[in-house]
Amino acid sequence: MVRCILMALLFAALLVTAWAEDRQEVTPAEALENARSLVAANRYTEALAVLEPMVGDNLGDPTSWEIAAETGRAAFHLGQYHKAHEIFQRVVPARPVVLEPALYLQATSYLLGDHRQALAIFEAVLKSPIQDLYLAVTLPGEKQFLAEPEVQKLLRQYAKPLTLRPDSATAHGVQLGQGMSEISAKLDIGASDAGSTLIARAGPYLIWIFSFDGSRQLEEIVLNADHLSRYTPFGLDLADGISWTSTPIECIESLGGADRTSAAADGALIMTWDFSKASLDLVFSRPDADHHGAAVLEMIRMYRRHTRGR
Repeated sequence: MVRCILMALLFAALLVTAWAEDRQEVTPAEALENARSLVAANRYTEALAVLEPMVGDNLGDPTSWEIAAETGRAAFHLGQYHKAHEIFQRVVPARPVVLEPALYLQATSYLLGDHRQALAIFEAVLKSPIQDLYLAVTLPGEKQFLAEPEVQKLLRQYAKPLTLRPDSATAHGVQLGQGMSEISAKLDIGASDAGSTLIARAGPYLIWIFSFDGSRQLEEIVLNADHLSRYTPFGLDLADGISWTSTPIECIESLGGADRTSAAADGALIMTWDFSKASLDLVFSRPDADHHGAAVLEMIRMYRRHTRGR
């Protein structure tokens, strides 16, 4: 009996030793890969447990930097903002050309009350050619951050015009009838899986679609006004007095009376203006209580007139 107990204890000791050796053999790169798999499944607590013991003081090594950055992200998404902030304060200066950690530092600064640093980072982003502001406005809390007067001031100051000219059938430097490959190269947008559209997003949200005919010539441009307004630095340059948040009355005052109006199945109002080369649809959602009962611009379509049989 005693011999059996001793054998069992020896076997257990061997298992513990083997387990410890296996843990010691995990490389930083393997731990990083494992943690990223956990993060992809939103298992931030487990990812943090894997990464945190491996965070070192020297972030000169690429893997060490990645481990620290991933640790900061996991801590942030667990609501551990002080821990995340301390990490990103080291991560960002170590590799300042990488954008995403700087956006997390902006967010932790804002959430911890250092609005000066948060706004300084946000201003630097707006000064850059970056067109996707999704993380910059959502990480610190989209509703509260965008409600800040200083944030709105910076957005107006550094707004990039998205020019739409239906009279010449041009938008954002491209023209209806232009070839797909030329537009793709000009705007650096890849084709969709279907191969007949070019789609741009800000974060997970669609901001515009360029649709092409069988000859791969541009037929239609669709802009999502709400997403462009919230998640990009673009301001709408269509006509005086019209912005992403314009009402139907404001659009009529600038463009004149619409040639046609119709209603979509969901109650949206569609106002159409015809020009020599293109037609322009402005689509307004049903009246929204948040906008004092006014219909809200939600979509803009410009298309070659012959494509709609007009």
